[in-house]
Amino acid sequence: MSKGVVVLIKKDDKFLFIEEKRDLMLGCWAPPHGRMEENESEPEAVIREVKEEVGLDVEPIKKITETKADTKVKTVEWWEARIKGDAKINIDEEEVADFGWFSVREALELKLYPGTKLFLEKFGDKL
Repeated sequence: MSKGVVVLIKKDDKFLFIEEKRDLMLGCWAPPHGRMEENESEPEAVIREVKEEVGLDVEPIKKITETKADTKVKTVEWWEARIKGDAKINIDEEEVADFGWFSVREALELKLYPGTKLFLEKFGDKL
């Protein structure tokens, strides 16, 4: 499958971003994200990727858009999701170096994945 998901999780007017720990995009920030698995729906991928990367249970709310991907896959599906239950973050230390909650303006000052920067510039005022 050549598709991925990016998951926007909002809390108190800020969004969850994670810092990449792996070589390909080392040090870049983006919302939780990842590759879809064979026979997996987009909502299933949203739930799985967020759980794997930051340990949160989420409920997919809606798909925002599809964009060209930066790495590994051809396209990424941008989804909005809300936290279900406990909001305690437990990062996957093999994939994630750090995390934080940022407004769109604050996020645009981070070292972002190129596609994340383009997405925020285009959709940031609508989130």
